[in-house]
Parts: sequence; structure tokens; C-alpha cells
Amino acid sequence: MLVRLEERPVATRRALALEELRALVNRSIGVHAQCEGVHVRRIVVTEPDATGCNWQIEWPLFRPANIDPCRSQLHTLIERLRTRFNVLR
Repeated sequence: MLVRLEERPVATRRALALEELRALVNRSIGVHAQCEGVHVRRIVVTEPDATGCNWQIEWPLFRPANIDPCRSQLHTLIERLRTRFNVLR
């Protein structure tokens, strides 16, 4: 019996202008009380990675962004947004 592994479909991402994506990321961070005052200043546009995402954040230096619980919430949030959005080219 021959078993074929089907390729998983690539997630379709909505493309946003860079500034729109940065605003969305910062609004999303703003709903987490533990991350008060944290915001992303820069999003780096990259070649698509293995998942198809073409951006990553420049991690905020503000102290709460680098300690838990904010750090883990930010990691989860950014990974979720990376599956849903790409930067418009």
C-alpha cells in the first residue's frame, strides 16, 4: 500500500503596509497590562522564512519587554501576528 503525504497548505497572510503593521503590533501589545509602555519602533522586512513570513520585530529594549510575564506574552503575540500578516512589497 502506497501512502502519500500531502503538502500542508501555506497559510495565506494579509499584506499590510509597513507602518500599518507596526501600528497593529503596537495596538496589540497595548492590550496587555503587563507590557505597559512597551512598543515596537522598528519592523525589519526580510526574505520570507520557512513559514512564509517576511518580517520580524526589532525587540524593544524597555525593561518590561525583557522580563516575564511581558516577554512571554510578546513572544506569543508576535508569533501569532507573523502567521496572519506580511509586509506589503
